[in-house]
Amino acid sequence: MTLDDLIDDVALDVPDAPRASIRDTLRWAQRELAREGNAWVVSDEPVIVAADTPYAELEAPPDTEPVRILSVDVDGRAIRPGSDYRQVSPTRIELRRTPDASTLRGRLAVAPTGDAPDLPLELMSQHAETLKHGARYRLLMLPQAWRSPEIAMLHQRYWLAGINDAKRLASYGFQAGGARVRTRRFI
Repeated sequence: MTLDDLIDDVALDVPDAPRASIRDTLRWAQRELAREGNAWVVSDEPVIVAADTPYAELEAPPDTEPVRILSVDVDGRAIRPGSDYRQVSPTRIELRRTPDASTLRGRLAVAPTGDAPDLPLELMSQHAETLKHGARYRLLMLPQAWRSPEIAMLHQRYWLAGINDAKRLASYGFQAGGARVRTRRFI
């Protein structure tokens, strides 16, 4: 699903809104979904550079910005946030122990920026309904002729639920079932 397909779908619910406004709100929804829901995760690439110096920084692919580090591996072992490292800003990380390697691999959540302000097409297709709800929510709250706060609140609920689904998907993948574990009682 492309950005034009999403614009056409949102325009059905907000027919008086200009296409440029719909496009801008869809881009806002993409950035927010990537930042809040960890929708775009880069895996198995060098994510920390200059790790063997006090100036370790996160490195994101071109046209993206780092949002948060999800996991880091040092010598094949996952290190823990809080005790082994601390992310002090979206681009800077403090490692408690200096590793031997200068680059570390891991999983990094990134957001679109620069010349390519859109998510990749496969992510846009995967989260299409969430993006459309986010755009409808934002458009229906604008002080324009099409304003409808009641309907906007409905779309906001679906938008927030979609962000939670993206977080779950980034953490647990496509596994069936919830993340909770039920305790067993021994008698």
